This record gives sequence, structure tokens and C-alpha cells, in this order.
Amino acid sequence: MWLNPIDYFAGLIERETGIVYVESNIFQLKMRLEEFCRIEKISNVDELAKMFQDQSIQLDQRQRLIDMATNNETLFFRDPKYFTSIETFIKSEILKTDPREIKIWSAASSTGQEALSVAMTLDLLSKKTPLPPYSILATDICDKALKKCKSGLYTEFETKRGLSDENREFYFKKEGDLWKANSDLLSRIKYTYNNLIRSSVYDTFHIILCRNVLIYQKVDMRKTVVDTLFLQLEENGALLLGAGETLVGIRDEIKTDMIDGISFYKKNKPSFRKIA
Repeated sequence: MWLNPIDYFAGLIERETGIVYVESNIFQLKMRLEEFCRIEKISNVDELAKMFQDQSIQLDQRQRLIDMATNNETLFFRDPKYFTSIETFIKSEILKTDPREIKIWSAASSTGQEALSVAMTLDLLSKKTPLPPYSILATDICDKALKKCKSGLYTEFETKRGLSDENREFYFKKEGDLWKANSDLLSRIKYTYNNLIRSSVYDTFHIILCRNVLIYQKVDMRKTVVDTLFLQLEENGALLLGAGETLVGIRDEIKTDMIDGISFYKKNKPSFRKIA
């Protein structure tokens, strides 16, 4: 049965990424598909759909379309309380277990600002509190975003979004019109591709950030992603979601710690307590 090409691609993207386009945002998908056709010199979206259905599309073209369909909006220290609360959590919960290494996963890293913000947070914390070695895994489904992550290069505008002048001068170096994160900061972070609905990450982590991902997915996909992430938490580890996201109706067997108004979702039986 032939589908409207926009509906066809909405279904394809949902199957591939879990991202759902509904009536309220379907126009965004239409605009992105038309832009993709213009860039790839494909006559129209109908022709693009035909290429996908008869499998004449190239693999790199397929990945570029998935990249365009994802939302890579981000900035440095987005929602600053997350980073102060991470510092508190590490000091009050993680360090008391005397870990050999602190491991953090930015599970939807986009263009890398979140992972770099975590790296700066830990570096600043290490100047006040002795820390064991620490590492950050940054993954995303968008190849284009990951290439930018690995480059460590950001425009003047991007560095002005959430990054203080002091941190920019200390952790970045001007290269022409761009700013490059310093090598020590980048060495703390491993960037790699990962699709959260078919995850290929198998390590365990003390903190997993998966912010502003679940809001784009249906309940069954949310459960798949959350179950995977909980399997990869250390016993005393915690999952952090976006400010507008919740695990209500997604997972029951959790323990929630509140730090500065941020929910730290942990394993174990349901309970609630507040860390001052």
C-alpha cells in the first residue's frame, strides 16, 4: 500500500530512531525532507520515497537523512542546576564507594556541549576535592553531530550560549574564527555512534544523562530506552532526564533522589528522599 511520502518517512524515522513526528510537528519533517532533496539534488520528496522503497538510496545518503531528522539543539551548561547537582551527587554518593574510576555517559550528546560541560564540571571539582580518574562517553545517532564533537570546534555564537568568559578563556583556544576545546578536556571524552533503541553500549556508569530524548518517543520506545539505561547503571549510579521528562508510567522499580530540584533516578525499590 502506497503511503503519503511524509507519512512514509515519519514511520521510517520512528522505526530507526524512536523519534515521533505527529500532526503538531509534521511540518518540520516536511521542511527537512525538502531541504534534503535540495542538497542531494533529488527532484522531490516523492522521488526520495521511491528511492528508499526500491533500495536505490545510498547508505551515506540514508544516514544523512536520519541526521537531518534528529533535533540537535543544545548549548553549554544547559540548565545549570544539572551540573551543580552532579557535583553534589559525586561528592555525597559516588566518592563514598571509593570507585577506581568515575564513569559518565552523555547518551544523546548532540554536538558535544553537554559532554564538555560535564568534563569542565569534573575538572573544576577535582581542584577542590580529590577525585579518582574519570571518563565520559558521549554518543549520538547523528554522524554529523559526532564529527563536530570530535573536532572540538565551536563558533563564537555557540561559545556564548552557556559558557562563561572565564571558562572559555581557560578551557578553549581561539583558532581563526572558531574556539577549540583544549586537548586535556577532549581526552576525557570518547565519542561514538549509538542508537538508543538498539544500543551497542555495554559498559556501566555512575551517571547517565539522557536529556530531552524521551519526549520525542512513544511510551513503548521510552520503556525500551529506559530499561536499557538502567541495565547500564552502577549499583549506586543514577539516570538524569530532561527537565520536562519523567519516569511516571515508564518504570516503577526506582529510587528517586532530589538534588537542587533535579531528579536522580536510581535502582532499587521505589522511595523518595532529598539530599540537601
